Amino acid sequence: MRQSALADSGPLAALFNSRDSYHVQCAAFFKARGSALVLHTTWEVISEVMYFLDFSAATQSEFLEWLSAGHARGLLHIAALTPEDLTGLAALIRKYSDRPMDLADASLVWLANRTGISDIITLDRADFSVHRTAKRKAFRNLMAVRP
Repeated sequence: MRQSALADSGPLAALFNSRDSYHVQCAAFFKARGSALVLHTTWEVISEVMYFLDFSAATQSEFLEWLSAGHARGLLHIAALTPEDLTGLAALIRKYSDRPMDLADASLVWLANRTGISDIITLDRADFSVHRTAKRKAFRNLMAVRP
């Protein structure tokens, strides 16, 4: 059975950018564990990855095709925020104002609250070690856990 996990922008961008200092680590992680995961992310995270990959239209296209293939195989789910979610996101951003939370990170906490998934793949160890779900559950960073 596959494990569900939230996907943050850092590992996804590093996977597609061979010049990223985390590329080797992320490529090894996805090679070792990727086939056992069902990733859940948001459009805000995807937008952030596209920004990180803006050095190459070809790389951006490869990323989008990878997302499409993952979605088609049921290995990737992309959640969409609605205008009704904005007040809750504003509250999250305000709550974590001492360590600024961007919209992509807020959307992942929102998604954790919506799905109950608290396993995450992220390079943002500092913030996701502090962030909590609405039920005060800590995030477990699978990139820091040995297989």
